[in-house]
Amino acid sequence: MNIVGIGGGTGLPVLLRGLKELRQAIPDAEDPVIPTGIVCVSDDGGSSGALRQALGIPAVGDLRNCMVALAAGNPSLREIFQYRLRGGFGLEGHTIGNLIVAALSARAGNIRHAIQRASEFLDLRGRLLPATEMSVVLCAEFSDGDSARGETSISSRRKPIRRLWLDPAGQAGGKVLPAPGVIDAILHADALVFGPGSLYTSIVPCLLPDGIAEAVRRSSALKISVCNLMTQPGETDDHSAADHVASLQNYLGPSAIDVCLLNSRPLPPDLAEVYKARGASPVRHCPAQLKKLGVTPIALDLLAAGEPEARHDPLQLARWIVALARARRRRREIHPGAADGSWPQPAAMLAAGD
Repeated sequence: MNIVGIGGGTGLPVLLRGLKELRQAIPDAEDPVIPTGIVCVSDDGGSSGALRQALGIPAVGDLRNCMVALAAGNPSLREIFQYRLRGGFGLEGHTIGNLIVAALSARAGNIRHAIQRASEFLDLRGRLLPATEMSVVLCAEFSDGDSARGETSISSRRKPIRRLWLDPAGQAGGKVLPAPGVIDAILHADALVFGPGSLYTSIVPCLLPDGIAEAVRRSSALKISVCNLMTQPGETDDHSAADHVASLQNYLGPSAIDVCLLNSRPLPPDLAEVYKARGASPVRHCPAQLKKLGVTPIALDLLAAGEPEARHDPLQLARWIVALARARRRRREIHPGAADGSWPQPAAMLAAGD
């Protein structure tokens, strides 16, 4: 069961961690879960941004977080990988993992081989691929015609985004190629999962390298959008679940998303107040609007309990995604060419997934 998550930030590691835990919980399954992450590498802030500027490599921060999410080796090594240096000497703010991945990239010659080397000593239970091996700049045009270059600059403008594109560093308008293995992973997936994560600065950038959107359209995988729990100030203010899906369809095509997973559990009032103070609110759901887009809405209890931040529960999210993918596969085996517009009830799907 090949489950491919597409994105970055804090969202993709949640999905990958859940898939890893699900795989570990059923180690002898006849149809084991094989997680793959296609990771955004256009971040230009913090430690990743500094290393990009110094070494001319793709951003490594999201890759590092995904490595830790899939790691099954020594827990102390995972902790060291996430340790952020303090105290000056030019290393302030860098994480050990970012420095290690950057060093491996310099030694191996590309980020893909750096990931392979890191995978060995972290004992990854899955596969990670950068969306592209090129050092790229994320660019945006806003609804008022203004434009910005760089992820941090785009987010800081706090304007509605009309369109996004990638420029190879120093080659404005040049073609951005996907990393080797990305197209193949998409075409051989049982499920493609978009989100959770920052819509315009983590998920959409992964769809922009040449050929990726077309591969998504061609793939026979079940295509699932995991709706974010909260809006993101400066990026998805006032976006509903349907707005998130419509934005993905702008880049992928009108029939490229099959299912949208929605969280059904309300946020605890005290946590909702914390987010309100930050200018964020729970993403609004309107099943009728999603159905008008040709997407099946499925509302589930996906909120992680007892967390200081609003996060999806990794294992619950993974279980439902695998259950959906297996239900889809079974329907195709029983009714080849069957339409995908109807789904079994959630309890039946979860039973089928187990």
